[in-house]
Amino acid sequence: MENPFLKRATEYLRDEEAFLAIVSPEPVKHFLSRPGKDGLLYDRLVFIRGTPGSGKTTLARLFEYPTLAALLRNRNIYTHRALAATLADCQAINNDVPAIVGCRLAMETDYRDFWEFPYPDELKLSLMTTLIQARAVLSWISNLTSAGIDLSNIKIAPRKNAEAAAETIGGTDASGLLARAKAVELSLYKIIGALLAPDISQLGSDCTGAYHPFDVIENFFIETGSAEDSRIIELHPLAILDDAHLLHPAQFDGLQHWLVRRELRIARWVLSRLDVLYPHEALAKITEDRTEKIQLPGVTATRDTTEIMLQSGAVDRRGQRSAFRTMAKDMANRYLRKMPLFASRDLVNLSDLLRTAPEPIPSAKHKELEASVGAMQSKLAISDARCVALAQIIDNYRPGGRPVPPDIHLAMLSILMHRYAKRTPQRSLFQQDADPDPPKQLTADSTVYDGGRIHLLHKYGRPYYFGINDLCDAGSENAEQFLRLAAILVDQVAARLIRRAKQPSLDAATQNRLLRQNAEQLINSWNFPRYQLVRNLVTSIAERCVAVSLEPNAWLGQGANAYGILQKEFDQVPITYPDLARVLQFAIAYNAFTVVPRYECKGQTWCLLELGGMVILKHGLTLKRGGFLEGTAEELNRLIEEAEQ
Repeated sequence: MENPFLKRATEYLRDEEAFLAIVSPEPVKHFLSRPGKDGLLYDRLVFIRGTPGSGKTTLARLFEYPTLAALLRNRNIYTHRALAATLADCQAINNDVPAIVGCRLAMETDYRDFWEFPYPDELKLSLMTTLIQARAVLSWISNLTSAGIDLSNIKIAPRKNAEAAAETIGGTDASGLLARAKAVELSLYKIIGALLAPDISQLGSDCTGAYHPFDVIENFFIETGSAEDSRIIELHPLAILDDAHLLHPAQFDGLQHWLVRRELRIARWVLSRLDVLYPHEALAKITEDRTEKIQLPGVTATRDTTEIMLQSGAVDRRGQRSAFRTMAKDMANRYLRKMPLFASRDLVNLSDLLRTAPEPIPSAKHKELEASVGAMQSKLAISDARCVALAQIIDNYRPGGRPVPPDIHLAMLSILMHRYAKRTPQRSLFQQDADPDPPKQLTADSTVYDGGRIHLLHKYGRPYYFGINDLCDAGSENAEQFLRLAAILVDQVAARLIRRAKQPSLDAATQNRLLRQNAEQLINSWNFPRYQLVRNLVTSIAERCVAVSLEPNAWLGQGANAYGILQKEFDQVPITYPDLARVLQFAIAYNAFTVVPRYECKGQTWCLLELGGMVILKHGLTLKRGGFLEGTAEELNRLIEEAEQ
């Protein structure tokens, strides 16, 4: 049976209706609604950056005209209503008609070839931008005609004082625009496809002549309806340049300078990954203060550009995780509806298929744990009365209104005994019965509870990762990573359905085992630049986090899953340790780390390198945020140097 969780929607779903059936409105709502309402998406250059699989191309496809037209044709379908409302908030839809005509140009094709030509940089950039403009015009018109609009009913409105320049792009009628754009594209494609680059003197006028539709076009006007009841719709053109990171760095810089000009009337978005930037730019983009003007994680508004980062930042990290959970659950449920094996049984909620009932350790291991706690009591010279008092503290704590399970109760008791021993003065052998009160009252709370669970995971194999929320959090706010983790669970449920198991849902132990195995396999399959150094770095940090998390007194509660560097020191990493900066850039770009800048703790401002979900799963660390190891950039750089030797 085909598992859609293993496929990327934007690459494999060519039908617009099928694409819309699995797209969640949550990422659009979270990242684009506010700048859309504030008019910051279509009047300036917009950069959308994120890790691979964070949803950049999916967002772009939503704003293409055929997708908007298909959505409006099916807007009465219940699952499409929220998406239509969200796109209306982004001003892509107005009064139940599209307000923009979007096109997506993939930069992964032949645009970089221009940079290999033996021409001056200015000419190479001019040839590339001319091809981009020609293909954008072709794509805009193609998108409109594929939606059923006759070519004769499409016209453009040139910007003010550009009426004469409109003649250089083919006039204002679609037929003239189309013919001129085809001629320009053909002329440029002959250069790209040539075995040897032609001499500059041999370049035709179609390549080097006046052709600047982005400078001329302000809006499209289309006529719809019958002759008796026709209406004119105004559409704002949007050009989306996807995968711009594949361009040469100098070419990418030139493209940005060309697109940032304020006299351009068309909307233009540039989609790229973080690894296209120089290390100092990438780390600065991730850690910059995004709180000014727009109160939205991942967005910085300036006069000429809008920056949208599909990453967690210092602003509202809880809100970011909550938003991703909502998106991931919605996305998973939409995928399940595409699978007949599940849809025919009305199993379209992934949460219902992942059990959250805790599974205690086996009786033999429970007896071993009891003996271990008893031996620890004797070793620490803790009286029976004090042990009973500590047990009562645990009994009074009820997570979720329920009593603490017996095995976790014992693990928590061991933690509290170690904390008690550390807080009371050292006693001699002749003071065995002494039972002093600690200077600071001991309590049992969620941190002790989670610390006990981590200890049981490592020492006795008690399941720790289970339930839909753990699955979402392990996705590190990356849609593709979430789907790859969910795929193995869905496959297992499907196998149970085929075998007609009485209970197809997965128990906690099965979820824990499959997630950790899948995470390790995915880490072993890393194949991006500097991946070996990244793997060595995250492994070293993870092993230290495990050691701290398993401290007998669990002084960090649930433990650590991050490495903290003082913010002022982290800001200097690209200057003081450029090789480390490059490794960190790739680690962040490929989800091995999530950066949490300006984290306030102990009266200081830290930058946390939070381990990615795959690394956390493999090494058995907490998914909860906040626990980190204090370190320095020098120490990280030393780890990199040792790995390179």
